[in-house]
Amino acid sequence: MANPSPSFFIFLFALLTFLPHFNNAEDVTSVSDACKDAAASSPNVDYNYCVQSLQADPSSSSTGKLGLAKIATNLASQSAQDTKTKVKKLLIDAAYAQYETEIHTCKSLYSRLVDYLAVAAKGIESSRLADAHTYLSASLDAPGECDEAFSKKQAPAMLANENATAKQLVAIALALVKMSRV
Repeated sequence: MANPSPSFFIFLFALLTFLPHFNNAEDVTSVSDACKDAAASSPNVDYNYCVQSLQADPSSSSTGKLGLAKIATNLASQSAQDTKTKVKKLLIDAAYAQYETEIHTCKSLYSRLVDYLAVAAKGIESSRLADAHTYLSASLDAPGECDEAFSKKQAPAMLANENATAKQLVAIALALVKMSRV
């Protein structure tokens, strides 16, 4: 039996080197398709908001649903951090002293939200999707509870936009993680 030629080994090496790249290329999902699937799977996901939010990240065009879930989780985390900063400012503004209890409630909720989103992001990063799912599901409650704190006192909805943004981003991330678990 003849020995294989050196070109055979070069071909084999090239094939083994580039094969993983071809597999990753199949995983790339368009933002539009991912958002369409997310909106179809969850009544909490607005398709247009999903596309607009995810496309703002330049890496969104070269990743799959799990990568998009991480982007959405990071966007939600940044939004929660920004809201937490706004809440701290509301607490020191004398004009809002009558709503101190409600503002403290939102501060606590957003502190917890930031922590949950950090754990969810780590879960996505390390492919522990059950953990990501659990913490994203828990994160979905915080914005609504913050809104509820103000509505019980018939107070102005000072954080309505922030709560809507957080809820939408978490819902997008959760839908994408659910689809990635299948």
